[in-house]
Amino acid sequence: MKSRSRILRGVAAKRVVVPRFNIDEWSKPTMSSIVAMASLNHKKYKNAVIFFAKKIRNGTLGKLKLMKLLYYLDFDFFEKYGRSITGDEYLRFENGPVPRTGEKILKEMSGKEIKISKRKVAQGYNDQQHIEALIDFDVNVFEKEELIMLEEIASKWEKFTGAEMKNASHGEAPWIATKPNGVIDYNLALYRNKYGGMRNM
Repeated sequence: MKSRSRILRGVAAKRVVVPRFNIDEWSKPTMSSIVAMASLNHKKYKNAVIFFAKKIRNGTLGKLKLMKLLYYLDFDFFEKYGRSITGDEYLRFENGPVPRTGEKILKEMSGKEIKISKRKVAQGYNDQQHIEALIDFDVNVFEKEELIMLEEIASKWEKFTGAEMKNASHGEAPWIATKPNGVIDYNLALYRNKYGGMRNM
């Protein structure tokens, strides 16, 4: 597995390969991006959250990190298969890409499927909104390729903090080429070179 510093350096290096975008055009959802998130899949969405909560138990899974895991899950899957898994759309916030329906989904799940609790991280840092799973995830709601992607994302980012994942997302085309608070076009995932350049770091 690649080290934390190598992955973060590799993501930051992607800034030099991002082509010049007309930011006004890329901030408007295209047909492709609309199709990618046209139908929110609540079962897959909630089970993806439970999967990450079950898989990552090293104390790093706060709300910030979970939002970034969902982003990488959907955008990596779109890059490879042309569609997202959750069906959500993502907004370009200062904390990185955030799924529009993420907070609502977590509220629906809180106390029933997941437990969200405040944890002190370190002096000078905000408390972590730590997430734990209360039930097992349902493997049957996912296709084989989706399960593989879930495993890949969890394995790759397991040891990273939410802040590190936020910084990584800031070095990629989807965040760079989208206006603040704008909807991120899924097609921008194709400019990250993830399955080419990062694999050869």
